[in-house]
Amino acid sequence: EGRSAAGRALSAGAVTAAVVAAVRHTETPYDRLLMSGVPRGEARRRIAAAVEATLSAWRTAPSGRAASA
Repeated sequence: EGRSAAGRALSAGAVTAAVVAAVRHTETPYDRLLMSGVPRGEARRRIAAAVEATLSAWRTAPSGRAASA
């Protein structure tokens, strides 16, 4: 039978966390920082402004068009 629709629904928090993680890994040097030995917390601190700038640009992009960061 599987799970109910409510059981399969994603929370807004889960979706937001997934989008933030995607931005972190694809739009910033986060992975390079980790590979060069920077601790995770420090790497996240260093890229936090870039993540927020990308998310802000996406939030304000005209409907139907992606904004470039």
